[in-house]
Amino acid sequence: MNQKTLGLMMSAFFSFYIDNQIIQSCVLLTVFLLLRIFLVYLIKRKRAILTESRRHWITIVKNFSWLMIVFGLLTVWWPELSNFAISIAAVTLALVIATKELILCFSGAMLRAGTGAFTIGDWVEVGSHKGEVIDYDMFSTTLQELDKPPNDYSFTGKTILMPNSVFLSESIKNLNFSKRYIFHRFDIITEPHLNIQDIQQWIVAELDHISGDFIEIARRYNAFIEKRTGVDIPGPEPRIMISTNELAKRVITVIIFCPTEKAAELELHITHGVLERIYQTRK
Repeated sequence: MNQKTLGLMMSAFFSFYIDNQIIQSCVLLTVFLLLRIFLVYLIKRKRAILTESRRHWITIVKNFSWLMIVFGLLTVWWPELSNFAISIAAVTLALVIATKELILCFSGAMLRAGTGAFTIGDWVEVGSHKGEVIDYDMFSTTLQELDKPPNDYSFTGKTILMPNSVFLSESIKNLNFSKRYIFHRFDIITEPHLNIQDIQQWIVAELDHISGDFIEIARRYNAFIEKRTGVDIPGPEPRIMISTNELAKRVITVIIFCPTEKAAELELHITHGVLERIYQTRK
């Protein structure tokens, strides 16, 4: 076998494998997946807890890698697809029917991206689900679940993986302003025959005392929310309302603008103080 024949065989061998779309697709997938793993590793750097910025960059790397894979595969297979241009409409219809849910998820992702409804680190409520956004891609969104009342502002330790298709049927509530400060509202129910004048005065005095530590920051944050939303919202000063329920009992409603992490603690303190004073009046 002379050198010329060997050269022709090698050329034919490499030409076969280079022109083979399956090999090209496998190489493309391998390269981009390895590159994604490497970039995610560089961002994490063996850190146990990731900041919002690092989670944001990891999400960008993942989404961009999938986008490049899709475009790469389209480029590789486009010559084959163009040869069947006549049947593309039928194939597309079949794909739409077969991948309806995936298309809805992708449409939901486009809706989220187009409206800027939320980003990594935001608190959101979608239907019956509420939590902090920790990841999203073209097909799903992952939430770190927030607890239900009365522990609204505590994490349950569970994660929720939602298909993006829910954004097309459910309203999206962005609760990010509640991440730092919240209008916390709670009720205390008492018997109708009790004189609650002294209790009401104690609540007002106690709320003024408690809010003294953060009232100035609360005012600034309240003004910031008004400026961002363009809506005239109630001021940060504590408020008390007295009403009755369907059982003809008195309902003391307390509303306080406070740091989110202190809301449950303040409610417990005020409720305990009111119950203690009710008990003392009965002795």
